[in-house]
Amino acid sequence: MFWPKLVLPRWVLSSPTVAEWKKFSVMAVAKDKFIAAYGTWMIFPVTGEPNQNLPINEVGSAMQPIKKRKSSASGSSQSSACWEHFIRLPDDLVDAPTAACKHCHKKYLCDPRTHDTTNLNHHILKCSKKPLVVSTDSTQTILTYPSVDGKLVQVSSRFDKKACRSALSVFVVLDEQPFSAVEGEGFKFYSKVMQPQFTIPSRRTTSIQNLNHLTLTAHFVDNEWKYQKRIISFTVIPNHKGETVGRKIEEVLRDWGIRNVSTITVDNATLNDVAVTYLKRKIANMNGLKGDGECFHMRCSAHILNLVVNEGLKDKHLSVTSVKDAVRFVKSSPHRAAKFNECIEFAGITCKKLVCLDVSTRRNATYLMLEVAEKFQLAFEKLEDEESSYREFFGKGNPPSNDDRDIARAFSAFLKLFYEATKTFSTSQNVSLHTCFHQVSAIYCELKQATLNLNDFFASVGGDMMEKYNRYWEVLIR
Repeated sequence: MFWPKLVLPRWVLSSPTVAEWKKFSVMAVAKDKFIAAYGTWMIFPVTGEPNQNLPINEVGSAMQPIKKRKSSASGSSQSSACWEHFIRLPDDLVDAPTAACKHCHKKYLCDPRTHDTTNLNHHILKCSKKPLVVSTDSTQTILTYPSVDGKLVQVSSRFDKKACRSALSVFVVLDEQPFSAVEGEGFKFYSKVMQPQFTIPSRRTTSIQNLNHLTLTAHFVDNEWKYQKRIISFTVIPNHKGETVGRKIEEVLRDWGIRNVSTITVDNATLNDVAVTYLKRKIANMNGLKGDGECFHMRCSAHILNLVVNEGLKDKHLSVTSVKDAVRFVKSSPHRAAKFNECIEFAGITCKKLVCLDVSTRRNATYLMLEVAEKFQLAFEKLEDEESSYREFFGKGNPPSNDDRDIARAFSAFLKLFYEATKTFSTSQNVSLHTCFHQVSAIYCELKQATLNLNDFFASVGGDMMEKYNRYWEVLIR
């Protein structure tokens, strides 16, 4: 920057009078409003009237006036970070300006004219009662000491939310933990201590992405003749068309080098028929079919059984609906659930199970609802006497009567066979194919007997389920 140069008159080096300052100010304005000095003298602009009491330094140069900092309404400015941990005590309680630690209440003098904040800052570093504050800055690095070859090594790491979520997923998959494991209070406390910056995702977290997924599980017998199963693919596919599914399975088999396929088990859907037909043709071209391929396409027995049960439950009896409404009342609010727990304790019920609602997409849900509700019959009766809104919840209907409970109990016993069969079909620890025939035969006999029941409800349910049963398994009975 170019600074204009002025030649100072000799009288400036001495103590000037007011008149002389005014005369010199006029000269300075004519020279770009700057006063220039030689050597180490400061350069400053001249505006307005000069101060009559403007001080002169040792060599006679004019000194710039010192600007005083405006005091705040609460006293002197407290810009140091240590004041986040200290509070200044009222003057009427102490003899001299004093500050006290907010955590341990230790006192220090803090008069700004005689004391700075050094003691306060030193105290904050060693205060034993100051709470630990973890930075939420994602760029903040953390010093860790992992063991390498038996020695501790300093490593600076940074919090990675994506890596933490991935590690949590690995924990759930490898240890075969339920998704609800992340919602336990003990797990939350452990996670908070290990990594306070990590927020545990809820098992109910859903994605707004509408993606199609395909999972392929391989079942095989190893060299020691032990039954094994492995998920060999979990991938996103563009759509659920039969040919798309078939091509994706073909790609996975090629990547794994699998040529010989005995059977493929899928749910009962038209698209799966198209996919299996495509795969059968491709594998036959590689001479990978076992035998003539007659058993290549296997339909999931558990899925068929679920279709049979849902067919019978599409028109539920009023007694089953009444029990479902009673369970829905208990689970509709925390207050009602707490009231129900009080009734359980009063009735002396020791069952640790929880009442649950049936869900149409879950197998055996209706059976589990009826089976558990029966164990809490006394609690429901007590709830009807204690909670006035319980009866109002049913509207024009009524809470379950003794007849309703008898019908629900009989229906639960009828569904128990299907529940046991589904557990047998769905096992993944051993081969279940050789036991399916016995379960399918027992179900046929049960349905046959239900169609002859004198109770119109059971006869209707048995007839609907038998029709669906014959659609898939009639050939087995023949």
